Amino acid sequence: MALIDDLRATRTQARSRADEILTRASTEGRDLTPTEATEYAARTAEARDADDAIEQRLADEVAELRAASTRTAHRETPTSPVLTRDQSVADWCRGQGLVTRDDVPLSFDRYLRGMATGEWSGADEERALSGGTLTAGGHLVPTPLSARVIDLARNATRVMQAGAVTVPMTSSTLKLARLTGEGSPGWKTENAAITANADLSFDAVTFTARTLTRVVTLSVELFEDADPSSGDVIARSFAEQIALEVDRVALRGTGTAPEPRGVLNTAGITTTPHGANGGAIANYDWWLDAIGAVRNANFEPTAHIQAPRSTTSLSKLKDTTNAYLARPDGLLPMLSTRQVPTNLTVGTSNDCSEVYTGQWDQLMIGMRTDLRIEFLRERYLADNLQYAFLAYLRMDVQVAQPAAFVVDVGVRA
Repeated sequence: MALIDDLRATRTQARSRADEILTRASTEGRDLTPTEATEYAARTAEARDADDAIEQRLADEVAELRAASTRTAHRETPTSPVLTRDQSVADWCRGQGLVTRDDVPLSFDRYLRGMATGEWSGADEERALSGGTLTAGGHLVPTPLSARVIDLARNATRVMQAGAVTVPMTSSTLKLARLTGEGSPGWKTENAAITANADLSFDAVTFTARTLTRVVTLSVELFEDADPSSGDVIARSFAEQIALEVDRVALRGTGTAPEPRGVLNTAGITTTPHGANGGAIANYDWWLDAIGAVRNANFEPTAHIQAPRSTTSLSKLKDTTNAYLARPDGLLPMLSTRQVPTNLTVGTSNDCSEVYTGQWDQLMIGMRTDLRIEFLRERYLADNLQYAFLAYLRMDVQVAQPAAFVVDVGVRA
């Protein structure tokens, strides 16, 4: 918290300095001098950077708390085929009998060290698990360690933090039923015949595991200096890179094979444009309208997901007295990710972005619990003194109820 307080103090000082420059020029009835303009731009950038750092720090703390929860022993084992954000894949694997021993602390980091260097000192359990897993398709990471990395990736993924659910997949395809129509009850008079009403109607969403590949490079220094007892330094490096791509594809995936289809390109969502050439953020109305649109579709929104630039623009809004605008009641948590671009073209504008609002438990991320890793040897070690790993993870994205989502497009700073 001390670091966050320091960042907030830095942000306040930078904003105050920028305001002083504008106020002085306004009082004197003149434009900014070149020196003042440079100083104003520097202080504005400093405040923006502090804003982004605060948000990232808070997100990291939330992710760490959730990651810590996956290490808590003897939690209730999930039995549902769908996992909420607070349930772990590791516990689900244990309940499915995919993990037969959970009394021994295992380390993904020690496992990779052994794979890369052949040195298994202090990693007897990891070495025992690795037996027989080397194949032409790389190392099949043992289920307890795969689940650990997947849980870390889930904790770092913005759509998961917003409430998206995880569907563990034990095969390449999986069907889940979903409700498509609720019908309606009817009233009857005494002794009158009962009028048949529409029944509940269902269909199915089909998950098809798509292959997500990621090359992860780690310095030799990190391998040598990271405390083996920490168990998570390298695992987090893998998880954070996986999380970035899961966010991107869950929000903006094209649906053109082999890429899954994300929220933006799913038929039935509500898309809200803001002018032929996009529109600049002037107040909180777009966010409040998106909340209302989701509720009008009979869903309850849980969060907004947007670019850091949009969050910063909102925090800089001022009223006629030059005071910062207070957030109105009813706004949802705002989660930022750089996977929402800020260079989209709308009409003549090429600096547009998007804001995603929804009931996020209607977004389902199918995850195969198998993770394969191929150690890439000579090139990276010789060129940059790095170890490199090619990781394969199979997953899919499905939207259970498209009407639960609103995407604002053409959002400018």
